[in-house]
Amino acid sequence: MNKRLLYIVLSLVAIVLLCASLLACGDDTTTSTPSSNPQSTPDSSPSSTPESTPSSTPESKPDDTVEPDPWEGISPEDIKLLNIDYKTMTYVGTSLKDFSPLFDEQTVLNDPYRDKEDIEYAISIVQKFDADGNGDITPADDEHIYEITIDLGAEHYIECFYVFFNKAGDSVTFEIGTPFAYEHTVSYTCKAMSWSQVDIKLRTRYINVKFNNGQAPAEILGYGALTGEYDAPSTEKHEYKTFDYLLGINGNQADRVSTLRCANYFRDYINWMWCWTRDVYPTLPGTNYNGIMSSDYDVTYMTMADIQMSPVPCFMFKADDFRVNSIDDYMKPETYVEYGELLTQTAVRFGYNPSNTKEVVKVYSGSKARNRDVIHWIEAGNEPNGEGNDGFSPYELAALTSLCYDGHEGKVTSPSGSIMGVKVADPNMKLAMAGLAGVGTRYIQAMSFWMQHNRDDGKVALDAFNVHTYCKKLISYNGYQVYVGVCPEIGKITEYLEELCAWRDKFHPDKEVWLTEFGWDTNTSYETENACHPYGDYTARELQAMWLVRAYFMFSSIGVDRAAMYMASDLGDEATSTGKYGTSGVISKSGELKDSYYYIYTLKNTMGDMYFAEIIDSGNENVWIYRFENGKGKSCYAVWCPTMDNIKVEGYSLNIDGTSATMTCFANLETSGVSQELTVDNGCVTVNVSEKPVLIFSE
Repeated sequence: MNKRLLYIVLSLVAIVLLCASLLACGDDTTTSTPSSNPQSTPDSSPSSTPESTPSSTPESKPDDTVEPDPWEGISPEDIKLLNIDYKTMTYVGTSLKDFSPLFDEQTVLNDPYRDKEDIEYAISIVQKFDADGNGDITPADDEHIYEITIDLGAEHYIECFYVFFNKAGDSVTFEIGTPFAYEHTVSYTCKAMSWSQVDIKLRTRYINVKFNNGQAPAEILGYGALTGEYDAPSTEKHEYKTFDYLLGINGNQADRVSTLRCANYFRDYINWMWCWTRDVYPTLPGTNYNGIMSSDYDVTYMTMADIQMSPVPCFMFKADDFRVNSIDDYMKPETYVEYGELLTQTAVRFGYNPSNTKEVVKVYSGSKARNRDVIHWIEAGNEPNGEGNDGFSPYELAALTSLCYDGHEGKVTSPSGSIMGVKVADPNMKLAMAGLAGVGTRYIQAMSFWMQHNRDDGKVALDAFNVHTYCKKLISYNGYQVYVGVCPEIGKITEYLEELCAWRDKFHPDKEVWLTEFGWDTNTSYETENACHPYGDYTARELQAMWLVRAYFMFSSIGVDRAAMYMASDLGDEATSTGKYGTSGVISKSGELKDSYYYIYTLKNTMGDMYFAEIIDSGNENVWIYRFENGKGKSCYAVWCPTMDNIKVEGYSLNIDGTSATMTCFANLETSGVSQELTVDNGCVTVNVSEKPVLIFSE
């Protein structure tokens, strides 16, 4: 009787265990790749979390291949909300979208990891901020997959992620480990209107997140603990450049060289397809292929060198210029081999390397000249992330740039049998990345990330980070919303540049930061969105000139190395050309030199050997003072009102560090301004300050 009862009890227990096992398998919505890390149990895990979502058990491995427990040395108290924001969410691979809204309610949410009772509050916050059903991210189409890479800056133990979806059935994938070769993958199909816990329980610095079918969650919270050390900032210091190095101007071969003397370097727009025909060697600037290139670049560049101007050819391209079989080909350096050969051969011709023989030169026609030694920089593209370029991703541009730099470490060969890479053609040649539409610090960091993880040397294969920016604001005019140009201070022209320069200074002090497009139009129509609208004592031409000069001061103060205003010559008639940037030149379409030509020239002639020293507190919010010096005992104080209201400050007393002083005023038709001696009284001079800067030189 007792044995029979025992048999019945044991049978019931077995049935209950079997049912529980089947139910657990049926409820599993998480899939993961096999991993060497054993699945944690409630007793062994540091987590004291709410009930976690089911997850499959990774395959076990022999004892001699088992990695250390990822939670070794971690206690429950160590697990905290990970610091994920737009600065850590830098690396966007297949999309240029801003994914910061996925992490933008971190500080207002209650903690679903520990405060399960308050989870309804967290849900209400997410619903309030993300009522559109996809956070603030709108998918391009149902087939597109977005992905981002989060760089935590150091190794962390990752306990889990909490993901909030507004719709059921949307999925998210977390890839953990080595970028571009992730060892672990966890996918999860989430519930609607609730937090879903996705267990990770691994150590990593990098997390790649993908959203299937273009559906982004409303919010993501990550939990873990720091286990590694953050990268140490570079001990090197970036060397600030002088004003003559800073001053640049955009243009093309239609611009007369003699009228470009106001600046130090000339950014030359060249459509690379002018210099290339498929299946033959590049024609190169100077060879006049089929008459498309109407000017002889040899003559142009050598003339510039004679007047101490530095030409920087900028070879523009579009995505559909390249031969690809699939979209993945854009991430392969070899896709850009024809473009890379053009830049390489340009370095052969216009750079200098005595090792280059005639056999290195590969051109379709014309002179096989080499070693002209008149070009020291080449720029690989213009606004590849802008309209008309099909939105090159940072990774795609990184692949192109790495090829142009050194043939992607020599792994890609020339189709003509010659060398590949501007550094191979001329070790002293420098490569600037394509100028981006907008100040894309995140974009540049993504490019650097790709290079660091796709090149064996981990090198960021470029010499200058390069961006564009303009100053305008939206106003109401005659019942319409229109853009107008604003001065650089109100337009905060350095706001995003400061972030880029600070990141450069911290991690890549050997690189330069270039701003290769900025400026204002002198057509005053409200149909011209970047126009200078006259006010007070100032004409549109004077405003353009004043704002350019003030912008150059500001760029120098934050460590921008080169700034090229847009552009040399007006594209349209100043009186009738409306739209965007048609009248932003320093030279009118008829060839008349504008005020801005003379103002920039004055900077070059009077401050060419000076570099930024300090910003001085004027004690008056309407007076800005920047001090520059030449390292030889001479200082220059740039003084102006940072406004656009015709503000004037009469009789301002300026402290100077010398015993003599000269004031130089900018003036039309004067290439060195108009100067006068000032009386120094107890270390001070008296100046009248306005929105037109003045220069006070002291020794």
